[in-house]
Amino acid sequence: MQAKALLITIAALFLTGCGEGATITPSTASVASDETLMESADDELVEFNGIAKMKSELSEDTLKWLEWYQTLPESSRDALSLVPSEFVTSGVVALETDTDQAPPYLSSLTEAELLETEELARYYFTEASVGFDGVEDIYPADDSYFLYQNTGIEAEYDPGNIIIFMVLTGKDQAEGNPARSISIARYSKSDNWKVINSGH
Repeated sequence: MQAKALLITIAALFLTGCGEGATITPSTASVASDETLMESADDELVEFNGIAKMKSELSEDTLKWLEWYQTLPESSRDALSLVPSEFVTSGVVALETDTDQAPPYLSSLTEAELLETEELARYYFTEASVGFDGVEDIYPADDSYFLYQNTGIEAEYDPGNIIIFMVLTGKDQAEGNPARSISIARYSKSDNWKVINSGH
């Protein structure tokens, strides 16, 4: 009986006496995780075409484009075939090269071919389509432009048979929109050039 009383006394002392003056402070590990959570709250998740990325992983240009994209009505979004490079999935058909450089799309075309395709792009936005209010600026996209490796139509064409122009139409300039792309291609040198894709 005395042993039982002694045990109860020791337990009571342990539970009450040892706790006096003790304060509970967060460990450095929990403080660090709290800071990480705060950073995560600032770095929001961005989703496009079912692919989620953290905002910090995306370039400023992509973020601006996505902001503009969100302002479009759903029907206009569905009409766009553009996929920002940071959202291109592993299913994209990419051209293999011996170097890290992009394939030479521009240098694969002659000066005459570049002029011919530019004329076709101008015609598309001035006479073949309505509502664009002409062409304010037009220039070929860089060889590294991600649309050359698009999961859609562009990936079917090799350098020398495709060119992408960036076109600022009168309508886009008036509305403050960025330049849109137009893809012009042919299957072989003996085929005629045709517009295969256009959009923001």
